[in-house]
Amino acid sequence: MDNAVPAVPAAPPASSPPPRRGPGAGALLTLVNGVLAGIGSVYVGTHSILITVIAAAMAVVLAVMVQVFQR
Repeated sequence: MDNAVPAVPAAPPASSPPPRRGPGAGALLTLVNGVLAGIGSVYVGTHSILITVIAAAMAVVLAVMVQVFQR
């Protein structure tokens, strides 16, 4: 009968850290709420539909940029 203890395997080689995950649901909800609040405040402040539409378009562009460059 062999009473030898089996050899413990060596630790796996060090690798790069796992890739960062995208923002969570809470961060996305905060971003959407901020965009909606900004659009609403533009309309309340200017009472102009055209300026509000332009502000909404810019808010969507900025929100997409935040999502893309956070990765």
